[in-house]
Amino acid sequence: MADALERITNLVALLLETRAPLTLDQIANELRGQYPPGESALRGAFERDKAMLREIGVPIDSEVLGGNDAGKTAYRIDRRRYELAELELADDERRALQMAVAAARLSEGDFGLLKLGADGVASSAVVANVPDDPALPALREAAAQHAEVSFGYRGRPRALHPYAVLLRDGAWYVIGHDLEYLTVRTYRVDRIEGDVTVGATGVFQRPADFDVRAVFPTDPKLLGDEPASRAVVRVDATRARWVAAAMGETAVQRTLPDGAVEVEVPCANLDAFRSWLFGLGGHAEVVGPPEVRAAVVSWLREMVGVR
Repeated sequence: MADALERITNLVALLLETRAPLTLDQIANELRGQYPPGESALRGAFERDKAMLREIGVPIDSEVLGGNDAGKTAYRIDRRRYELAELELADDERRALQMAVAAARLSEGDFGLLKLGADGVASSAVVANVPDDPALPALREAAAQHAEVSFGYRGRPRALHPYAVLLRDGAWYVIGHDLEYLTVRTYRVDRIEGDVTVGATGVFQRPADFDVRAVFPTDPKLLGDEPASRAVVRVDATRARWVAAAMGETAVQRTLPDGAVEVEVPCANLDAFRSWLFGLGGHAEVVGPPEVRAAVVSWLREMVGVR
């Protein structure tokens, strides 16, 4: 039962994360080794899993594909209908739940965490680390008092009307109206240089329709000082279809004769970009721009101690 529960939990996580619906063959490939071999046994196990999930209220959507996959049925889970979004748990509250599940070694808890909007399944070894930063008190106070703040960031002075301060994926961010760019920008707090200067209170009003969850990028690769930054990555044929489906058709720049694809990927946040890139192992290569390729090569050289 533990193996079946782990497989079902991984199935839910996969169908939640995919941007394009997946066929049974694609699901079996992504969960390699978790479903039995043979078309009949695979279909039977998947139908049982699907029926069980639907019975407990998991909204698995299915659709019949066209094009090269005409006639095949594909599946995914709509996050908006699945997650208990109305609970409005903060990230640190979700992490507390993940730590509790891991400490208790409950596989059933992993499945429940997905319902709460967790991005992945907690492992048996969890390290809880809610970061602190000396700039946080000033930023929180300024957001509460509607006071302008100024600080250094990547060698440049910034002036901001801070709308919110929030924790995402182990890092604090301040979001507000940037007085130079005249638009809403997101800045990572631990990259602020020097002290935060707080001006007079009551100098701005946060827009009534401002929703920090809608403004904050859902893709960590978009988090950075230059949100428009993009890299072109060549993915070989063995991973091309999966990456193209995950990134969306508009991200595919071209398909090569050997089946590889070149996709445009956000890279404003180099840490998140590298994490995504190296998750593909030797199946991906940064083609450009030159400065991003050089940054990745330099980081790899540092990692292996080569200069």
